[in-house]
Amino acid sequence: MVNTHILPQEFSYHEPHTLAEAVSLLQAQGSSAKVLAGGTDLLVLMKLGKVQPRHIVSISKIPALRFQTERDGLSLGPLVLHRDLEKSQGVREKFTALFEAARSVTSVQVRNMGTLGGNICHASPAADSPPALIALGAQIKIEGVGGGRAMLLEDFFTGPGKTDLKPGEVLAEIQVPDPGPASGSAFLKLTRVAADLAKVNVAAFIQRDQEVCRECRIASGAVAPTPMRLKQAEAVLRGKRFEEALCRLAGEKAAEEIQPITDIRSTAGYRREVIKVLVRDALLQAWVRAGRA
Repeated sequence: MVNTHILPQEFSYHEPHTLAEAVSLLQAQGSSAKVLAGGTDLLVLMKLGKVQPRHIVSISKIPALRFQTERDGLSLGPLVLHRDLEKSQGVREKFTALFEAARSVTSVQVRNMGTLGGNICHASPAADSPPALIALGAQIKIEGVGGGRAMLLEDFFTGPGKTDLKPGEVLAEIQVPDPGPASGSAFLKLTRVAADLAKVNVAAFIQRDQEVCRECRIASGAVAPTPMRLKQAEAVLRGKRFEEALCRLAGEKAAEEIQPITDIRSTAGYRREVIKVLVRDALLQAWVRAGRA
């Protein structure tokens, strides 16, 4: 039996104080190194013996990675806590799906420790923040030895627990564009118990032009190997006069589009059924909120 109260393996601990120093350490140690931010994912995996890094590079003392600005959109450092997002009035009012995703993360204790960057880079298919950020059109900035690069967050994930990060690279910033006028978003999550990973989660963003859905983005977690943007479901509403019947049809399209599996939390069949309801309800909520803007 694994003793989950201790870390069974030995490792070297590094605590850089600049981004450049962290990048250099990660480049030098290669695949034998793991980045530590809040530790709510990594330490659990280490205690279970599922990962055994020889080097831990803690980025928690790098000021350049801890920031949150709400000007011309939302700029977030990877060390921003879920609790920071939950307590932000600006995030709650303008980036509601992200607020709801942050609030849904298990417990207050975890939200006070877990970081946005860690939640993204852990790359769990069932993570809460990626679908919300994808629906809101987020981009990320990555820094490495060879310089920086940017990409859409929806293109960052390559498989369960896998991302596009190369050796020596660090997630440096998450950028969420200003949603614009007459817009709204929503995030919904279904779990076995309150403090659990999602069976299915869904985030939706809508921008209105009076009674027409001008723009629509939908993303979901726990329904594919990576957080997934549901483009076929989006196309059902985009450019059309908004009706609840279209939301139901978008849910049906989503059920055809996803790639669920049966695991300890749910069955593939159940996920296909429940996403129909979650997509419909998230779209209805986002539409109503867009009317209040």
